[in-house]
Amino acid sequence: MQVRSRRGFLAAAAALTVASAVSACGEPEADTGPLGVSSGGGRLPPAAESLSSDGTTIVLGDPRAALTVRLYEDPSCPACAEFETEGTGPYLKRAVRNGGLQLQFTLGSFLGPGSRLAVNALRAALDQGRFDEYHHRLYRHHDKVRGRGGITREGLLTLAGLVDGLRGPVFDAAVRDTAHQGFVESSGAALDGSPVRGTPAMEINGVLVPTGSDLYSDRDRLARRLKREAGAAA
Repeated sequence: MQVRSRRGFLAAAAALTVASAVSACGEPEADTGPLGVSSGGGRLPPAAESLSSDGTTIVLGDPRAALTVRLYEDPSCPACAEFETEGTGPYLKRAVRNGGLQLQFTLGSFLGPGSRLAVNALRAALDQGRFDEYHHRLYRHHDKVRGRGGITREGLLTLAGLVDGLRGPVFDAAVRDTAHQGFVESSGAALDGSPVRGTPAMEINGVLVPTGSDLYSDRDRLARRLKREAGAAA
């Protein structure tokens, strides 16, 4: 994949997200099952976090779950931040905590050195059992973390201070020393070798969701699609 094609995708995805009424479209879900958009109104338990046996995939939820959603993201990508805050990203994480699916992440770093630093920090957060929350904070505070000069080690450490129990000698050293450089490279290679041409990208049970699909922005439509997939797998 060429970097310029990805950047073109970012512009298109950002425009699509801004133009879409993210929480509109479709009737509200009536049920409160694990894949319902209205489920999990109370406090939900955190999702299990693990590294897949392939060494490149970070998994939230039960790795044995039949329903799988894979997300391809770059930490510096503004469209990924839109997806993870205003699109269907929050719904997917809630569905994981409800036990409805497993969520897989393939993290690329094609947008530069800051992305590589961030992927390393996210991997270090996984070692501390804090990947989910750190990932959430990264995109929630995306503009501030990126700043004018891009993502830095100190910015990533400051962000980690917002996550209870994450800062400490082990995590801080991993961020400062880029301890997970091997993971950064292999995860980036996995994204490069995938069929996606930009981020964010989504696969549902191995089937790539086309760029521009409203499944990236409409939670009701995504819930209906996932329920059909779950029913077919039952």
